[in-house]
Formats: sequence, structure tokens, C-alpha cells
Amino acid sequence: MNYQNHLILIVDDEPINLMMLQKVLRNQFQVKTANSAVEALDILNHEDVSLMITDQRMPGMSGTELLRKSREICPDMACFLLTAENDVGSFLDAIVNLGAICVIKKPWNPEQLLRTIESSLERYEGSNKNKVAINQLKKASEILGKLSKPK
Repeated sequence: MNYQNHLILIVDDEPINLMMLQKVLRNQFQVKTANSAVEALDILNHEDVSLMITDQRMPGMSGTELLRKSREICPDMACFLLTAENDVGSFLDAIVNLGAICVIKKPWNPEQLLRTIESSLERYEGSNKNKVAINQLKKASEILGKLSKPK
């Protein structure tokens, strides 16, 4: 799979975290960074993002709130929540209610993170292919329905 076709958005208010994640990911993926949730939402409105990794604890808007708002813009995008906290409520909210694929605990393991991203992007691509196929089947069914109606 060619992962260079996928844009990953990293959101964190701490520049060192953005730099470390970008360094690990930039050889395999297209990467954009945002240092706030507001900046991330602007990028989501203008870019085709496949996967977003957001920190939970940020000023102005938490990672889970960003996930909630990003679902309105990009409902199919894969999402990870990154946190140093042990707030089980936030973890459950992110995964159960907001569709996050996983919660990544700091400090994170680079190899494990890459494997998780790769498998998430494979699922993302598979889901997109299924949606395209379903839409094609619906169109074909509509055409057949029109053709089979007596005149």
C-alpha cells in the first residue's frame, strides 16, 4: 500500500510533540501539523485528511471536543487520541462515542505507532472502496429500475 497518498494531521499545542511525531511519520506519510484545535478544524475544512492524531489536553478545546467537531467535517476520517492522562471517561468517550480508533498513551512507541497507523489506513481505504462500490451498485440499480418499468 502506498501510504504517501494519505495526509495525517497531528494536533498538539506543544511544539516538541509535533516535531517528534512529524519526524517519525514524515518518511512514510504526508504530514501536516496544527498547534491548536481551531487551526486543525481550518485544515480539515480545506484538506483531504485520512487520519488525525490529536492530543487530549490543549487550551481552548480538548482533543475529545476536537474529535466531536471534526466528525461534522470529516465523518470517515480515522482518529487517534494522544494523552498522558489516565482519564478512562475521556478514553471511552473518544472510542465509543466519537469513533477514535485508539487512545495512545504518552510516552508512545514509534514502531507501535507506525503499525497502528498503517493498519488504520488500510481499514480506512477498505471502507472508502466499499462506499464507492455501494454507490455504484445503487446507481446501477436505479438505472435497471428505470429500464425495467413498462412504458
